[in-house]
Amino acid sequence: EVTMQSKKLSLQKQVNIVRDKLLEMMQDVKDDVEAPNFIYSAMFTVTELAYDTAPNPNQAQLLIMNSIMAHLENRENIELGLQKKRGNNAK
Repeated sequence: EVTMQSKKLSLQKQVNIVRDKLLEMMQDVKDDVEAPNFIYSAMFTVTELAYDTAPNPNQAQLLIMNSIMAHLENRENIELGLQKKRGNNAK
């Protein structure tokens, strides 16, 4: 019997899959669940999962905080890029 090992997807590809599924789910429930309630519920569930699957509470908290920091850094980079574009267009 031949078994094939599947290649592990890159972190970015895994993030993209989860993000796409969450956005799809949000579209599916938009008539029943308001956006702020969806965000609250999703974050509550993600927090529960982090604490339920992490080896200890500190690791769960670190994972949650790292994801927030990654978002803020990415957002900052995007905003800096937009500011540079606007600056170049203003000249």
